Amino acid sequence: MYLAFYVKRGFDVNKRLIIKTSLICFGVFMFLASLGAWLLVGKIVNAKDITVDVIVAGVKIEKGIIITEKMLTKKSIPIDSKNNFMVEQAKDIIGTKANITTEAGDYIRIYSLVNKENWFKEDDRITVLPMEVEERMANLIIKNSYIDIKMVPKTVKSLPISVLSKVRVDDVIDENGVSLGGTGVNKKAYVKVVLSKEQRDRLFTAREMGRLIYELYCDEGQKKPEEEFKIPHEFL
Repeated sequence: MYLAFYVKRGFDVNKRLIIKTSLICFGVFMFLASLGAWLLVGKIVNAKDITVDVIVAGVKIEKGIIITEKMLTKKSIPIDSKNNFMVEQAKDIIGTKANITTEAGDYIRIYSLVNKENWFKEDDRITVLPMEVEERMANLIIKNSYIDIKMVPKTVKSLPISVLSKVRVDDVIDENGVSLGGTGVNKKAYVKVVLSKEQRDRLFTAREMGRLIYELYCDEGQKKPEEEFKIPHEFL
């Protein structure tokens, strides 16, 4: 009987110990959870309080205008509202050209600016090349693709001669000047390209001397080959 009493008593003590330990562990867990939640909320609140200066238009900036310091001003915004397209330093964009019109107070965004090395040259002009579906390689020649323009002479048997190499297709348009995008379906369309005066002279001469054909690059990374065509003296 005494043995049973002590066994029961020992069991009760162990039971109380387990309950106490569980309560202590639960209390510690709740304390740590509360502390973690408090720190997290504090960080979120602090993040909203942090601001960063970004560049906005101080005046209306028309498309094609070269950016100057007087056109720009700063605006403070919450740091979590900033994205990678916003500009933080005015010096990074002074001298670039606006590609779109930006109203006063609007953010200046990197993708709306053109660096000086990408501006059109003074003698650049837009030229269109009329092409049937076969010449466009069943509509494989689309906007932003690259082509070689070659000439097959009228008077002599010859392999095609390279006139202009790796010309970027600015757009493919219909007879009304409407862009066909990447899905040209018209039988006849016009490939819009930008050429310098020297390139336009070569193209005009090649048209007079033979038939133009077009070759499409597989990707932009392919090297530009040598241009073989020479303008004859009688065209100079």
